[in-house]
Amino acid sequence: MICVVLRQPTAADEEGYLRVFLRPEVNAWLRPDPFPDLEAEDVRAMLGDDIRQWHDHGYGPWAVVEEGSDLYLGRVGLRSTVVEGAEMVELAWTIDPDRQGEGLATEAAREGLDLARRMGLGEVVALALPTNYASRAVAEKLGLPCEGKIMHAGLPHVIYRQPLP
Repeated sequence: MICVVLRQPTAADEEGYLRVFLRPEVNAWLRPDPFPDLEAEDVRAMLGDDIRQWHDHGYGPWAVVEEGSDLYLGRVGLRSTVVEGAEMVELAWTIDPDRQGEGLATEAAREGLDLARRMGLGEVVALALPTNYASRAVAEKLGLPCEGKIMHAGLPHVIYRQPLP
């Protein structure tokens, strides 16, 4: 079993973000046709936004790093977003394609749900392209109720919505 650490991202994570988010497989999930692939400046902006999320909201996506080596494995956690014109908290995950299938996204996302509960957030949503079966499987393993399909960021998505007690 791989042990990971979930921590707030820092500017020092830039190399890891670039390594993961510039992968063609990741672009296929996050920026499918007709959108252009992410470029280095897009990924740097994402890192900056993730750091600001923590500062502005007290939550954000964690950097998922391998314990001991500090190897960046991905990004999982909560982020503010707008869905169908309404501000919501999204539970999002992206794991290095070479490390998928190890349960990292599911376990880290469980921590994100726990954080949302502790913070008293009313609900979280998760979004996935209909053909992103790996992300949809994570949502289902978490027990997130599927609410159907919506348009988000110019593409059809499946939305999962979890009210939190």
